[in-house]
Amino acid sequence: RAVADCPDKDAYQFRAARGSDEIVHVTYRQFYDNNESLGAALTKMGYGSEHIACCGENSFKWICVYITVLKSAGVFVPIDKDLPTADKLHILNESEAKVLFYSGKFEKWVQENAENLPQIDYFIGFERTEDEGKFLSYSKLISEGRDLPREEYDSLKSDPDELKYLVYTSGTTGVAKGVMLTERNICSDVHYGLTCSHLYSVGLSVLPYHHTYEAVVNILGSMHNHATLCINQ
Repeated sequence: RAVADCPDKDAYQFRAARGSDEIVHVTYRQFYDNNESLGAALTKMGYGSEHIACCGENSFKWICVYITVLKSAGVFVPIDKDLPTADKLHILNESEAKVLFYSGKFEKWVQENAENLPQIDYFIGFERTEDEGKFLSYSKLISEGRDLPREEYDSLKSDPDELKYLVYTSGTTGVAKGVMLTERNICSDVHYGLTCSHLYSVGLSVLPYHHTYEAVVNILGSMHNHATLCINQ
């Protein structure tokens, strides 16, 4: 709806690089095209209905993966980037993730721990420029997706009452446990949240995106309200 109502309005703004004064502006139309390209590529690879995980600091690419998976028939699994290695491995293995997207900060970590994640078929790096076996470049995947038909990805649907978003607790009471949210859960959070809260035309991300509050209320609420979200690095 945002693309139809305000295609040229900024959906996101963020610094070109940490410490840079250059601000990148991404319109709703550009954001939609990015999602469609990534979705088409993942669907062609056979992952339009799989569990897909993401680990990294707040970024535009994190949001792209998140929304692309929500629009598919798959399940999104956000990973707390600050967890110890043992906890990350536990969550990735238990969540049945088949693909892991990750930021450049975790390139070495992923390389060192890939053998401990046998069920993950592909590791897709946000900062990688080349493909190497099961380690793929996010930018190359987007580029390949731009030339693919989008009909199959666009046809993917989820049962609104089945698992859509698998977020793990902080583990303060023991081993982290998966909280299972459905599409209806997510949409009702946005709908009822907006009945008692006012979102302005421009907002700022504060919490990490793996927090459900930030991922649902801020990212999805802002999109529903056709607002511009500034990504806090």
